[in-house]
Amino acid sequence: MKMRIVFFAFIFFSFTSHTKAQLKFVVEDFEGLADGSSDLDFKKNGIFTFGNIKAAIIGKTDVKNEYLGERSIRLVKEGKLTYGGWGKGIGANVELNPNQDYLNFYVYPTASNKNDIIKIELQEDDNGDNVYEKDMDDSWIYVQKLSSGSPSEENKNAAINGTFGWELISIPLNKFKDSNRGGDGIFNINYKQGKLLCFIVSFLNPEQEVSKPSKDKQTWNFDFICFSKGKLPIGQGLSDMPPDSSNDLCNIGTWSIEGNKANFSDIALNFEGIFKPYSKKKLGVIHFFQSFAVDGGNKQNQYPSVERINKVIHEGYIPMITLEDHFVNAKPSTKQPNLYSIVEGHFDPFFKDWADEIKQVDGIVLLRILHEFNGDWYPWCIVNNDKNPLLLIKAFQHIYNIFKEQQVKNVKFIWCPNSTSFPQEKWNFIMNAYPGDAYVDYVGLDIYNGAGKGVPVWRSFRKEGIENYFIITQQLAAKPLFICETASRERQKNETISAQNKADWIKQMSGALKTDMSKIRLLTWFNEKESFKINSSSESQNAFLKYILKDDYFKSGTKYIYPILRN
Repeated sequence: MKMRIVFFAFIFFSFTSHTKAQLKFVVEDFEGLADGSSDLDFKKNGIFTFGNIKAAIIGKTDVKNEYLGERSIRLVKEGKLTYGGWGKGIGANVELNPNQDYLNFYVYPTASNKNDIIKIELQEDDNGDNVYEKDMDDSWIYVQKLSSGSPSEENKNAAINGTFGWELISIPLNKFKDSNRGGDGIFNINYKQGKLLCFIVSFLNPEQEVSKPSKDKQTWNFDFICFSKGKLPIGQGLSDMPPDSSNDLCNIGTWSIEGNKANFSDIALNFEGIFKPYSKKKLGVIHFFQSFAVDGGNKQNQYPSVERINKVIHEGYIPMITLEDHFVNAKPSTKQPNLYSIVEGHFDPFFKDWADEIKQVDGIVLLRILHEFNGDWYPWCIVNNDKNPLLLIKAFQHIYNIFKEQQVKNVKFIWCPNSTSFPQEKWNFIMNAYPGDAYVDYVGLDIYNGAGKGVPVWRSFRKEGIENYFIITQQLAAKPLFICETASRERQKNETISAQNKADWIKQMSGALKTDMSKIRLLTWFNEKESFKINSSSESQNAFLKYILKDDYFKSGTKYIYPILRN
């Protein structure tokens, strides 16, 4: 992030993998939308309807399962048109494999809907112009029959798990058929070949009456549209939170504004104090940022303080430092370092001095460099360096080699993309910029809800982070995964109170970390921006207390951290 913010770190250690299907990408979970919702709300979130279908977001009153969330979309057929449907515009690179992946969603038709049939369409961008064109792009379709409002025999277990009436539909992607002559006829929705432009559902029952009284109108509820690797077991699908492995756990840490003045020990002291006397858990990781300079100039002069870092270690915490390769507070006209200048060695003396200082620290230092490189807000981001990911690799390796040449033995390097790539382009695929196992000790990921300007679209922790989480855990399975930055904004005063709030977001984050994202070993909360602070409201503070500090999954101190750092 551009701004400096506070961090809490949770560290997980078990590499135990669940045998159930793995969530890959969430098309929509509706958690950020308010009850009812206006056309403007739908437009901001890429949701649309057509023909005889009207949409509204509703809160669930019949579902107690926390994983499935508290909101769904209700579609109502009305008017005299004989066609209709709804969809979600996506326009993103999604790594889908038609030979092993499934499209999944929950649907709840009313009892009056007898044997409804829907057509599901996935629009693919083959020619790279970000617009679906029938003559140029593929459209993949599948026709699905729905039940009549009560669980089928194979879905009856859903009633036991608090989702009575909801039908889990899980469709293998290899069952989808190309519906037109455009495109290349190959299902290639991924970073290298084509974006997923749109998900569309059309209702195929035009013969049914549409002039019934309002209470008898055909209605359907949809929820949690997603893709997974492998088939979701019927009755034991997305709505079931699998039991935690006995080895899975998470440690807690933080960063706060005290780090800007190098008062690193105060970061833990002040954060822990927020929750006393209700929690006695001790933090494990202290995270702070250091840049080339903060005085507004263009000369690198900010070096790590061995004395202050040692104080953090002696007080029982592990330091994590993000080295920001730029000049903070400099004039807009100041020429900032870029990947070329790093690779060409312009800052080698500075990096060597840094390495010499870190070598004197009395313990392990986690060092994050060139983070969020797949965004567009830092001078080292790939988009600002000729869109060439190889430069990121060379710059990362260059800094690493300087520390190695200085014989620094106590530093662990973190490679950390943002949860979403900006822009969504082929060259900005995170794995294109991976420096290699020999240069990376741990892999990081930054996940935010509300980091953009204005009133950003609300996104759940799971929805925002799951795609790159899946890619990283599949392709870099041997590397421990850390969430180096995360936070959620509060709802703004001009937003409806019926929508999900920050406290609910934290609750769902806790659930995600123990289920679909249980391979995460470190989570850091970004706590500086006013609405990001963990105590920005009493509800948010209490949610963190209840779902993190009072949950035995999240451990105290560094006892469970050091084993993984010493491997």
